[in-house]
Amino acid sequence: MKIKYFFQVLAFLIFSPMVSQEMSSPKLIAEVEGLAHCESVVYDSKRDLYYVSVMADRKEGDGKIATVSTNGVIKDLNFVTGLNNPKGIALKGNSLYVSDEVVLLEIDMDSGEILNEFKGYGAKSLNDVAVDKKGNVFVSDMGNSSIYKLDTKGNFKEWLKSSELQTPNGLLAVNKDLYVAGWASDATKGSDEPKGGFIKLSTTGKEVVKLTNELGNLDGIQKFDDNSFLVSAWNSGEIYKISKEGKVELVMKAQRSVGDILYIPEKKVLALPMNIQNKLMIYEY
Repeated sequence: MKIKYFFQVLAFLIFSPMVSQEMSSPKLIAEVEGLAHCESVVYDSKRDLYYVSVMADRKEGDGKIATVSTNGVIKDLNFVTGLNNPKGIALKGNSLYVSDEVVLLEIDMDSGEILNEFKGYGAKSLNDVAVDKKGNVFVSDMGNSSIYKLDTKGNFKEWLKSSELQTPNGLLAVNKDLYVAGWASDATKGSDEPKGGFIKLSTTGKEVVKLTNELGNLDGIQKFDDNSFLVSAWNSGEIYKISKEGKVELVMKAQRSVGDILYIPEKKVLALPMNIQNKLMIYEY
């Protein structure tokens, strides 16, 4: 019995995620209500504005992009309208790139006009958007456990499909690497089980490296400093700090449904889009 118990404990230690408690906690500074099922938020330093994707009631044409001031006031709830189910947002030049179900939209940041619509042939559920230094745009497809790529010549197609991507949700491009927040290692078993981990992917050789064990239904990724990232877990509401070596610290526990987060290192601002709660929570951290 003692030997059996020993191996049970050993297995628990090996296969359970090692999460330490982060001592300092984020301080709430603003709460922006009225953003129906908001999913993603990005910061435009030129205009000093947040852009927020608003999924609304997921009816055709009721999705939108809203703008919010840095002090937490909605500037334009209808900056872009007529979208279906907008999720991930990324900035490139003077354009917003927004995923909308099975298309990637390029939107002018001055006028809100849709400049281009790139059809993701074969895509099922496009989600987060990331831009690398070369100007390539990557989009996760949770429906296929794959990643699409819009290259600098305007070609948009599936770039990598693999179960190792664990139904990819959040994306972040850093140098020649693409960091991936896995929603679940097998999403066909449901949204709660199993869980996903934090993954690094080479944009040149496409090598997939699993940095952590399964932590949760991971969603957003942001760079915290040169050696670590902030990662959100949608179902549990937890925000983790994860190092490049895979060390995990718990920063805070928000409510369930925290989506594609934003962190601005120079301002020490953390913004959490709360999908079910229909609001954007802004913290000092």
